[in-house]
Amino acid sequence: MEQALDGATAADAERLATVEAVLAEIVRAADAALGADLLSVLLFGSAAEGRLRARSDVNVLMLLRAFDAQRIAALRELLRLAHAAARVEVMFLLEDELPVAAELFAVKFNDIRARHRVLHGSDPVQALPIDEAELRRRLREVLLNLAIRLRERYVLVSLREEQLPRVLAEVAGPLRASAAALLRLQGKACASPREALETVAAATRDAAFVEAVALLAQARQQQSLPSGAGGPALLALSRLASHLRLALEGAAS
Repeated sequence: MEQALDGATAADAERLATVEAVLAEIVRAADAALGADLLSVLLFGSAAEGRLRARSDVNVLMLLRAFDAQRIAALRELLRLAHAAARVEVMFLLEDELPVAAELFAVKFNDIRARHRVLHGSDPVQALPIDEAELRRRLREVLLNLAIRLRERYVLVSLREEQLPRVLAEVAGPLRASAAALLRLQGKACASPREALETVAAATRDAAFVEAVALLAQARQQQSLPSGAGGPALLALSRLASHLRLALEGAAS
């Protein structure tokens, strides 16, 4: 796994090493238990970039020919422990479901295609087609959902400042993936989803958007926020999601 980036701490680097060992054990056990049913194991998201943080999930995709409950049973205890110890989340996807998933979850699979590492078998997503019309439609849905969800979080959590870093850390991934999808639809390249979100926020020339996006990195890396900053950041990110959706709809009209 690549060295952690962007202000990673010694604890982050230690977690990366732990996760690497856990993933190796999962791949070994899955290969032994599933045999020919196991086509691929992919690591995706921030862990695939070496940017894992304390609150980050470790996202794994297992592509299968068939989901055989008897064979899967050999993995249940290992995956339960991996989830508890290292926040490993495994998506079990059947081979014939992959193109449907890429269509119905176009924003997510656009992100997976951009940020993944093959741990076992072939690479089924590198050349996976993502239909731009479907990506645009799904992106509108994701951005609207984010705007609504962030308003709800503001109402429920903004009086509890100690909870706000976790809330911001949780929405960083969807917001960054949405920004990367938006730039792709605009024909623009960006090195990472984090940089994509920073780019689209800067393009609005709204200081509140830029400041809120900057706080996402602090929430993920330090699990803390400046006093009084979390609530306004939630509102700004909700408005940013709405702004990006409206911009997307305007470009399509």
